[in-house]
Amino acid sequence: MNAMLAAAVCIGAAAADAPVPAEQGVLTDSYLLRAERALQLARDDVPAMTEAADRAAARLAAGGAFYAAGQASMVSELCGRAGGFMALKSLGSAVPADGDVVVYSQPPGEPIPDGIGGSAALVIVLGGTGAGEGGFGFPNHAAEAGISPTLANAIPGWLFTGELVAALTRLGKMPVMFESIGMYGGYARMARYREKGIFWHDEHSVPALPGGEVAGRYIDTVSGMLRRVEAEERGNLNRAGAWAAEGKGAGHRVIMYSMGHLFPAEVADTAIADVFESAVWNSGFMQSSVPDHEYAPGDVLIHIGYQHAPYRLLERARPAGARVVYVDVMCHRDYTGDEDVIWIDPMWPWPDGCVALEGYDVPILPASGIVNGAIAWEIYRVTEACLRGE
Repeated sequence: MNAMLAAAVCIGAAAADAPVPAEQGVLTDSYLLRAERALQLARDDVPAMTEAADRAAARLAAGGAFYAAGQASMVSELCGRAGGFMALKSLGSAVPADGDVVVYSQPPGEPIPDGIGGSAALVIVLGGTGAGEGGFGFPNHAAEAGISPTLANAIPGWLFTGELVAALTRLGKMPVMFESIGMYGGYARMARYREKGIFWHDEHSVPALPGGEVAGRYIDTVSGMLRRVEAEERGNLNRAGAWAAEGKGAGHRVIMYSMGHLFPAEVADTAIADVFESAVWNSGFMQSSVPDHEYAPGDVLIHIGYQHAPYRLLERARPAGARVVYVDVMCHRDYTGDEDVIWIDPMWPWPDGCVALEGYDVPILPASGIVNGAIAWEIYRVTEACLRGE
């Protein structure tokens, strides 16, 4: 399929799939709207999350440890994360004790290990219900919404996090939350707290937060971002998929680079890798090495990034004749007029954390994992449609 035909086929198909409201029980084709539907379905789970958060907060306030376990990409998504708990750490091979709390992201089709499910810890299961006696399980609504179950686990993960923060404030405590390392104060904040083992604020002015408020605000905020990407970036998403299908069909190199916590596993370990070569490319962090790849005309490179535009990728790929699509908060001014470069704005804020709390210095609960994941899957979906000639 030549370039003009591929683009025409894709854009024509996408026009038929123009944004429509996600009605109850109806799957929309857009992955962005599917992800929004999963968020809305999770709204009914929030009251139970509030109950679980009250139980977990009592344990943590009494000195219990806080762990993440299960799906490796979700452990990374929740630990060391902008807007997340500084006190949360990977369980690894440790056995949790009585009084501890474990957030377990259940990989599809895998049972909870006996050392976790049978322990005396309070176990919060994301994406499943087998939390053991006295534990809690929250669905990810992946099947109902038609999204990746590994991406979907991030939704109950961050909703529960928000409710846990609120529950702790009702006990008069405020946990230290991470600031994005893309912010000027991010590293300084870690030096001030984590490196000294300080996970609670001795003094704070965050008022007691009612149950359901933080999770509800996160649902509303991230849903709005997904709808805005759908409305404002639809043409760019269609072109990206058309380019990838054209490159794939002609035997050129088609790569999806990614960075972050949920990524790159969400690319490398899912159906996305059936179409795209997967590799890590950290943009905006000079200490990070980048792949030593060579490019040629006809190659298509997708970068699912973070805050900064992938300037090293652009500077290497464009002189070689490769096309570049990048998803980052900031665009690169030198390539705004380049017809073979597409910038897709993910619409989340620079700090990544998107829920501001009265009296707290940084926003909590990051949006990037869910939004970037939905964009990556949408580019894959459009690419697949184009390859089928739809």
